[in-house]
Amino acid sequence: MDSPDAPPPVGSGSALTYNSPLSAERAERLVDRLARAAPSDVLDVGCSWAELLLDLLDAVPSAQGLGIDEHGPDIERGRESARRRGLEDRVQLEARPADETLPQADLVVNIGAFQAFGDVPTALSRLRELVRPQGRVLLGCEYWEHTPSDVELAALWEGTTAQESLLLPDLVDAAIAAGFRPLSTQTVTRQEWEDYESGHMAPLEQGLAANPEHPRAGAVREQLDQQRTIWLRGHRDLLGFAYLVLVPTDVPA
Repeated sequence: MDSPDAPPPVGSGSALTYNSPLSAERAERLVDRLARAAPSDVLDVGCSWAELLLDLLDAVPSAQGLGIDEHGPDIERGRESARRRGLEDRVQLEARPADETLPQADLVVNIGAFQAFGDVPTALSRLRELVRPQGRVLLGCEYWEHTPSDVELAALWEGTTAQESLLLPDLVDAAIAAGFRPLSTQTVTRQEWEDYESGHMAPLEQGLAANPEHPRAGAVREQLDQQRTIWLRGHRDLLGFAYLVLVPTDVPA
């Protein structure tokens, strides 16, 4: 919204470091834990702009990385970040969907993107296939703080159903049933959620403040107000987000 004829900025996450509710402190702890296993390669499915993947490669200088995401602009942002960090020779970022051609890896990451595989149980099954024996999976996944009522579901995104997420104990049980054992179960804080939601909206709000008479200002305000309502009157205190560090097992659940 820099000129009367320019479109407003899109909600690209440009104010965020990671495209998930993830503080720098939690990211550092997760990277440190995962790096101790010294993976030779890292596969990130739904990598967005791949900041955490690049952090992992920084922490394990011998590792190679592959990140895929369907959103092309995020992949371009990740490639630029890889160049800036001197990691472009060790990471491949591809704008494409998850499919059957994905390679196995020592460390498989899937954060906020179980939908790339379908539902949560299907995602866990595919992640189990993709991780090598003795490897690790980092799953970042939404869960219900409590079973949502019809009224609560109506305040969320159109078409949301109670079956789209699980309660946290059920999520961990689903991981075990898929052939994993949980090494770590972490849930995000309210501050992490607030920083994430506010960060997504901040560039658009700043654009509106600078160009209040822009031809598209009304539509952008409506978009932001709807997004904020879904957050503050919808999923706040209803939708949680967990980070699970999982190890594959051959022991039947």
